[in-house]
Formats: sequence, structure tokens, C-alpha cells
Amino acid sequence: MLDLTVRVPEALESQGKQQLEALAQEALLVQLYRQGKIGSGFAAEALGISRRAFLELLGPYGVSTFDEDMDVAQEAAHG
Repeated sequence: MLDLTVRVPEALESQGKQQLEALAQEALLVQLYRQGKIGSGFAAEALGISRRAFLELLGPYGVSTFDEDMDVAQEAAHG
């Protein structure tokens, strides 16, 4: 697994390192899913949640679970 470093303002320090790391990972995976670079199954596995749970968290990010730009074959290929 690749480790990334993200700089955040000190004002967010009270959020806790683990919480910020989890949020950053979630946001990255949602964005990659939105771009069609990964599938929902892959993202769910990376987050340690079910595929259904991943699909449910897309709403707050403004991502539709029915992406018209990604066809079924592409989704299946990305997991």
C-alpha cells in the first residue's frame, strides 16, 4: 500500500490524526470512483466496508450511484 502525506492547517489538529487520515482516504477513493478509475468494490475493500456501505456514502459527496458515464462493463472491470 502506498502512503501519502497531506498537509492540513493546525486548526484541524483537534480532529485527530486518525480521523483526518480516514476522511482523506475516503475522499480520495470517492473521487477516483467518480472519475471512473476504480470500481465501487475496490473502493469498499480499501475502506474495509461493504460495497453497499460505500455506495451509501456517495450521496454526501454529490456522487450518484448511477453514473451515466460509466457503463456496467467498466464498473465490473474495476471491481
